[in-house]
Order: sequence, then structure tokens, then C-alpha cells
Amino acid sequence: MRIRIVPPILIISFFFATGMPLADDGGPGGRTLTVLEPEPGLERLDPAFEMVMEKVDKDLRYLLSSPFRLTPRGKAIVGVTLITSLVLLNNDAGFHEDISGNKKDRYDDIYHPFREFDDHLIEATAGFYLLGYLLEDKGIKSDTLLALESAALSALFAGVPAMVIGRSPPGDGEGDKKYEPFEKVGSLPDVNSAVIFSMAGALSRERGILSTLFWYGVATGVGLSRIYYDDAWPSDVFLGAVIGAAIGRSVADLSDGGADAKVRLSPVLDASNNRYGLGMELRF
Repeated sequence: MRIRIVPPILIISFFFATGMPLADDGGPGGRTLTVLEPEPGLERLDPAFEMVMEKVDKDLRYLLSSPFRLTPRGKAIVGVTLITSLVLLNNDAGFHEDISGNKKDRYDDIYHPFREFDDHLIEATAGFYLLGYLLEDKGIKSDTLLALESAALSALFAGVPAMVIGRSPPGDGEGDKKYEPFEKVGSLPDVNSAVIFSMAGALSRERGILSTLFWYGVATGVGLSRIYYDDAWPSDVFLGAVIGAAIGRSVADLSDGGADAKVRLSPVLDASNNRYGLGMELRF
């Protein structure tokens, strides 16, 4: 009897979605981040743009340093991830056949909407931001921007190893053991799965269990459709989902900043040089 992979992926996905971030917060005590402070004789970018860049840089530094600050829970999750990935790697062909081997119309009806959502993810995100604009809901707009940041960071963290490993996807017809390092962006880990799971982590933050189930359910559907349409192997989707979930939750938690987070905005004027700007101080 062949073991089906759909239930394990669903269970494991929700397990990892609720188990992030993996690293601690660097210890007690506050830190201060000055986002913008005009300097005489220096042409600055738009204040809002610099604020965004500083936040992305801060989050990137946190994610890069996270492996050196793993909590016991984080180490356990990393260990489970490695073991599960190895199991899937050894059974990729069989699991892939279970999902995509018997393509039928009823399965197309299930997976095609997720495929379309994956292909039009940017348009869907823009539409979600527009919805927040029309409803004048700052929460929706901020969550959408946070999802875009999470997507960019997850694409970076998944795209680099995918390029280094260079694994051929099922659609190439070269089997699950074909690797071409540095020759192309391969499927291990699956970048699309990392992106959609990271966005799910951002869009579901502080919106209750139903929102969490919905967004991670959509992400799981997209991941399964990637397998069904021969874009990725099961192990590729699993590893991409873990990377994306970790990044999405970490970025969301950093943005929340905790109960002691303080944000202070103040105008910055320099009459002698006819300069002005917006100063922002974020304590976290």
C-alpha cells in the first residue's frame, strides 16, 4: 500500500507555521535604529524609501544571524526538517507519482485555481493592497507590504541554494537524481513555495485561527499544485515551505516588535543648509 503525501504535508506545514521564529531575539535590552537623519552636504533619498530600506536591511541581518542564535525549539525543528527532507528525497519519485501520476479532470478542477493564483501572485497582492486602500484599512495595507518584504527575502534565501544545487524538476524528464550545480535555478528548494508560505505568514499575523488556516491552506494548495504540474518534487516543496514559513513569521514578529516597541517620528530641520526631513526612531 502506497503512503499518500497530502496529509503529511498539511500537518507538517501547519506545524512549522506555528513554530517560528527559530532564533531568539538577541537577549534583553533595547536597541535603537535611526532610520533617517539628514546630514549637511549629503543628498538623501526619499525619507519613506530610506525607512523601508533600513527595515529590510535590519530584517535581513536578523535572518542571516538566526542560525547562530537558535533556541532549543529551533534546533529541534531544524533537525526534524532535515530528517523529513532526507525521507522525502529518498521517496520523491513515488510520492510525485501519487500526486501527479493519474491526472484527471476532477483533480484539474482542484489544482488549477491554485496554479492560476501562483502564476498571478503579484497581481493578487496588488489587488489585496488596493482593497486595503478602498476600505481605508491600514492593517491590510501594512500586512500586504510586509508580505512583499517576506516574499523578497524568501526568494533570496531559497533562490541561492536552488542555484547552487541545480536540481532538475520533474518536468525536465531527467529523474529525481539529476543535479546541475550553478547551471540553472533548480527546484531544491522550490522558490515559489517559499514565497507563498512566507506571504501566508505575513498576511495571517494577528488575524486569528481562521485567517491562519485560510492563508496556509492556500499556500499548501499552491505547493501541491507545483507537484501536480511537474514543477517541483515533494521534497522541494517541503523545504521551500519551511524556509518560507520561517522567514514570514520571523519578519512579522520583528515588525510587531513586542509590547515594548516604541516608534517616534519627528521633523528634522537644518536651516543653515535649507534641508528638512523626517526622523524616525524605532526601539525594539
